Amino acid sequence: MNVTPVTLAKHVPLRRWSVVRKLSARSVAFGLTLITVSYLVLVPLLMLLYASVKSTEDKLPFESTVTTLSNYAAVLTSSSTLPIFLNTLFFTAGSLAIGLPLAILLAWLLERTAIPARAWIANLILVPMTIPSLLSAIAWIQLLDPRIGLVNIVLRSALGMTGDTGPFDIYSLYGMCFVQGLRLVPSAYLMIAASFRAMDPSLEEQSAMAGRGVAQTTLRVTLPIMRPALLAALIYFIVVVIESFDIPGLLGFTARIRVLSTAIYWATHSEVGLPDYGLASALGTIVLAAALLLMWNYQRLTAHQERFATITGKGYRPRQLRLGVWAVPATVLCVFYIFVAVLLPFVMLLWTSVQPFYAPPSAESLGRMSFESYYKIWQESSVVRALWNTMVLALVTSIATILLAVLVSWFVVRRRKQTDGLAHYLATVSFLPQCVPSIVIGLAFIFVYVRFPVPIYGTLWIIALAMTTRYLAFSSRTTTSALMQVHGELEEASQMAGARWTRTLRRVTMPLLAPAIINVFLWVAVHAMQELSMALMLYNPDTVVVSTMIWSMWQNGRTADAAVLGVLLTGLSALLLVGGHVLSSRRDSNS
Repeated sequence: MNVTPVTLAKHVPLRRWSVVRKLSARSVAFGLTLITVSYLVLVPLLMLLYASVKSTEDKLPFESTVTTLSNYAAVLTSSSTLPIFLNTLFFTAGSLAIGLPLAILLAWLLERTAIPARAWIANLILVPMTIPSLLSAIAWIQLLDPRIGLVNIVLRSALGMTGDTGPFDIYSLYGMCFVQGLRLVPSAYLMIAASFRAMDPSLEEQSAMAGRGVAQTTLRVTLPIMRPALLAALIYFIVVVIESFDIPGLLGFTARIRVLSTAIYWATHSEVGLPDYGLASALGTIVLAAALLLMWNYQRLTAHQERFATITGKGYRPRQLRLGVWAVPATVLCVFYIFVAVLLPFVMLLWTSVQPFYAPPSAESLGRMSFESYYKIWQESSVVRALWNTMVLALVTSIATILLAVLVSWFVVRRRKQTDGLAHYLATVSFLPQCVPSIVIGLAFIFVYVRFPVPIYGTLWIIALAMTTRYLAFSSRTTTSALMQVHGELEEASQMAGARWTRTLRRVTMPLLAPAIINVFLWVAVHAMQELSMALMLYNPDTVVVSTMIWSMWQNGRTADAAVLGVLLTGLSALLLVGGHVLSSRRDSNS
């Protein structure tokens, strides 16, 4: 074929138009992603800051024209502020003192030693993640209530104690720390176990050859190498505990113990008088500032962990330590944790759900056991609506979060070589929700969507939008890590073959990211079904979900019905996780 100037004239404009069309699709998508992420993350936070400096007496923040620092002055001079801060400090320190050492010990035993049944124990440790924190608190109330708690009844009988209360009281800061500490273990274990798994055992072997025992080697070699990972986990879980609402909300309500998260909620849901949005905004801003500082340190630590890298190539050989006579006590410790943290609370939840009213296990209460509550619960239209809303919320939130996370990841990874700074801005803003407690996001969304002419306030969509914002940080980080392992040549080959950018993203990139996308979908769906604080701030009778219904039932004394819904929610979460695991396994076997 002869190529003439006329031929070139005919084909060059077509090719130029094709290139412009592809570039414009990417540019439009990038612009929309920037606008969407900025709107979802920054607008609510700016509204929260705005509300914190407005006079809110008898009015909403945006109805006031007076700018003032009186809200911060009220927080700092109030006689109740110091106890709230001290309670928060004690609750955070106590929870971490229980959860992190236990998680470190379990991770070390399961990843660095050869104890029996390691795989089974590792899987069972993660089971509490399927049980919402609210239900864990309910189960531990049935176990450690000072008067009717099963553990207290057994101990009083075994020890011959007089009186009808004690020895333990779950309605205390110590009880809150205990339950929250147990809740931290599975997530902390996952974070810490990966670092133990990746560490080169030759360093420990050299320590052993120098005559040091297992304890000395662990203290002098293993833990110092793990210091960045442990410090990062410590900072991350400080933020997690500070933002926790379910456990301090349920246990602290009875004892009138308030921490920062519950103080924000009760400021906007006052038992007496009007809501104090200014006080809530000031408290929320203080929590936000503390969380931002902590997460900045977390980012700084994780950014420089490569200095402590110990996997250097072919010399790396994973190997487990032999514990000898300590193998049996170590296994017993793991089994005891599973009994306390997994089996005991879930069995109590099941027991409560089959009782017409709660009573400790006995021959008399065994005779009253019935599954009638499981049948009657479906006769309530509000329960059916809550279950439907929960499933819709989980599905919508998961899909929206995945789509946004994939776009964020693609532009962050593929535009990294450019020097315009927009990719870095997108990465920073998308991570920001990780620093924002859920209850603060709920409060900020109230201010935004009551004020703005967007007709979603009072609907299920505002809860879905708030959850999408909250879970964007985790989701985008997960998909970004996966996308960094996919070479850009695959996408370039697709586009050179004539495929548009959108088609390449749909047919090449997303299938390659399928494992990460499945994990994100499951994580977001389970958390959306269990989320209480954001839903509690934003729901109304028409948009009630299972978590808020369990909260309302418990507050109204419907213990058995709350337990029934809890069992159903736990079963649904477990079914979702098992289904996702089976799907991933089949996909891996077929690939």
